[in-house]
Amino acid sequence: MREFKIFIIVAFIIGVMYYGVEPLAHHAMHPPTAASDYAFKDLEKLGNIDVANGNVENGKSVFAAQCTSCHTLNSQPDADLNIRNPKTLQPVGEGGVLPPDLSNAGLIYDSTYLAHFIKDPVRATRLESKFAVSCDGLEDEALEKCDASNEGKESYPMNAFNGAISDTEIADVVAYLKSIAPKSLSDKEVFVEACSRCHSAVYDKNQYDSMFFANHNAKIESLIKQGEGKEEAEFIESLNDEDKAFMSALLGMAKAKEKKDMSEDQLNDENDAINAKTFEDFGGALSVLNASLLESSFNKAGLHAATDSEMIKAYLGNTPPDLSMMIRAKGRTELAAFINNPQKVPLIDIQQAVINKLVKNKQDEEKAALPADLSENDRKAKIKEINARDAVYYGIKLPENSMKDSWQSSDDYTNMAKDMGVMPQGKAMPRVGLTKEAETQVINYLETIGDSKKAQRDSLGLWIIGFFVLLSALAYMWKSKIWRDLH
Repeated sequence: MREFKIFIIVAFIIGVMYYGVEPLAHHAMHPPTAASDYAFKDLEKLGNIDVANGNVENGKSVFAAQCTSCHTLNSQPDADLNIRNPKTLQPVGEGGVLPPDLSNAGLIYDSTYLAHFIKDPVRATRLESKFAVSCDGLEDEALEKCDASNEGKESYPMNAFNGAISDTEIADVVAYLKSIAPKSLSDKEVFVEACSRCHSAVYDKNQYDSMFFANHNAKIESLIKQGEGKEEAEFIESLNDEDKAFMSALLGMAKAKEKKDMSEDQLNDENDAINAKTFEDFGGALSVLNASLLESSFNKAGLHAATDSEMIKAYLGNTPPDLSMMIRAKGRTELAAFINNPQKVPLIDIQQAVINKLVKNKQDEEKAALPADLSENDRKAKIKEINARDAVYYGIKLPENSMKDSWQSSDDYTNMAKDMGVMPQGKAMPRVGLTKEAETQVINYLETIGDSKKAQRDSLGLWIIGFFVLLSALAYMWKSKIWRDLH
């Protein structure tokens, strides 16, 4: 009986710590923020772009005319879509960032986000605190307010196409990018597409690549068998639309691989010639297929950011961290919330900013009402006294959240704080705009390289718990047998 009482006391203490103290500490260290928004509803107020009904053919024409000066489409054999030197950095003040190839953008980025990024990348990425936003289409007071907010701010590396092309044309471009995007990508490929222009993952030394390459290689091996003994034209003609698109992507990869080791000057001279190459220039379709099989090759250098760290630092204000162990530092839940919107600020900080602004308004009113005949010393003393007054003194509480959008929670005062000009700033990292599926793949990849034994560890944990339960039962039985005369 004594042992049972001791067990009850220990279980109670552990329960209080686990279910009371630990959640309280976690809440204090991680105050609540707005819920993750994978529909990017905040962009709707900037215009409802009908991304579901874009015209693919017109989107291709708009892309060729408006986007190819900065972006490439390596998956597409059309040379007109790959005229840009892919190694040229886009200048941003003293820094720069490598403009991405957009072959896979239609798969990994949300369509609404992608459309609004084209329209105004600063508002889509939520970097208004650093970069100037587009003021096209605004008039009178709204235009003056927009121009005033842009004073002293840098221009974003990508132009805002708001006003340059219509919302319908933007929807057409998104439709085209979705039409050429692959059906799926591996976790690693999504990470490379979404994150590796700025972030490194030096713990990725290709030791886990068999996990990422299996589906890719299986697809290629199937096509190799299908093409054996056939003329190339007959083989290509026999493919369905999905396989033809896959073959185009492999041809684009072959071209990109050829460009990879060239200097920027060499590419300036040879870029057009490489873009115009066909399967025949690479030894035929089967040769391209065989060359596209991926193998794990242990690489001690790890996966490094595609853009020079100093260029990124000048662009964002700091050097982005290596992400190898980020899964251990943040965990899946916190990492998911951060990826969805790095600029998120704790709701309590936003509310406090609103209260502080209301207090400051009251203080300013009192200072303005001070008698003009006060001496300098008396004025300074009175102003010091006014500055020490807080919300309790004025009886100020959070006002009704009348400015929130329908999809926001009642304790999210983001709109009111922005209207007052007191919205606290989040992290320097842009909002990326990944779909929930792509975000999950990024996290899966980070878990693979940073916590590759998690599944085994979790499984072993259950066995350990079972072992201690069994050990406790045996110890109790042994103790009862030995000491039964004394207890």
